[in-house]
Amino acid sequence: MNHLAHALLAGPDPCHIVGNVAGDFLKGPLAGLALPASIKQGVQQHRRIDAFTDGHPLLAELRNGFPPAQRRYAGIVLDVAFDHYLVRHWTRFSGSPRREFLRDTYSMLAEHQSLLPDPLAAHVPRLIAHDWLDRCANMAGVEATLQSISARLRRDNPLSRAAALIADRDAELEAAFLAFFPEVLDFAAADRD
Repeated sequence: MNHLAHALLAGPDPCHIVGNVAGDFLKGPLAGLALPASIKQGVQQHRRIDAFTDGHPLLAELRNGFPPAQRRYAGIVLDVAFDHYLVRHWTRFSGSPRREFLRDTYSMLAEHQSLLPDPLAAHVPRLIAHDWLDRCANMAGVEATLQSISARLRRDNPLSRAAALIADRDAELEAAFLAFFPEVLDFAAADRD
């Protein structure tokens, strides 16, 4: 799951939403970080959702369908693609209008920015200004997201060209998303309880 999905899966608690969105930026143990407990809980939930997603048989099958040279990066491609399909099918999975949800989420991130460690806190204004949570609304945004991720990785990778692969497999990937997302919604809801 990418940023938008994690924000939605976090549930209604603002600190859990902040922690879930922050989860991709925070690596390693959380014990040494000066984060409020509720934000740490959101980061931990993010990690459990990622583990559920990575271990799901449907996602394993999709990753295995990628060409061998791209398989190592298939999880990243699927995360970005699934945010695209979440935007496309937003009204199926959320009772809130998407722009309202995004506005509220950005407001929560700005409100809690001072509680986040650097350099994550420095990313918040850029994340909001560039509307990162809605970046995958169209294929140009999907491509830009994948190119941005590609540029941040140390080794050479195929991510900058992966948007074409998503477009070529659009129907298959969309069907997989529609089958999988209700399961991860249930998992996230049970995880919060």
